Amino acid sequence: MRRTIWILVAAGAFMVALGSSVGPAAGSSSKQRVVIMAPSGGDINSFVLKPLQRGPLARDSGGGSWCCWKQVFKMRDGQKVEVNDPTLTLTGDQGTLVLQIRIDWVDAGNGYSVGTGPWKVVSGTGGYAHVKGGGQAAHLWIGPNPTSWRLEGYLAQK
Repeated sequence: MRRTIWILVAAGAFMVALGSSVGPAAGSSSKQRVVIMAPSGGDINSFVLKPLQRGPLARDSGGGSWCCWKQVFKMRDGQKVEVNDPTLTLTGDQGTLVLQIRIDWVDAGNGYSVGTGPWKVVSGTGGYAHVKGGGQAAHLWIGPNPTSWRLEGYLAQK
């Protein structure tokens, strides 16, 4: 009985090892958790990309440009919500990454607005070529000034 169990354990370990070595060669890619955010100091037209786990993407930074805002106002459960869907183009040392973002803004009182929503990769060049993925975003606006933003999610290079 013990011999049979050991044979099954050894066969299982072999299959796991075989599966992990064949997986990447078969064209699949693993997801890498990242954060992309405005640097401290309130410059919303700059970015820092930080990998939160190992993977193909490296730390990067550079400039960002926001474009093509649409603005729609809705009422949700009695609260006024402003919905925007800008395109954010990030240009860093690794290449260019174009993101589509949806922001649902709400009034947090005392001149503060907060926004959340999903984001996804539209296209990329250089080190961002063939990158896919997305995640969730958080944005802060104080008075008349955009203040900060942060995107967290998963990216994979196919």
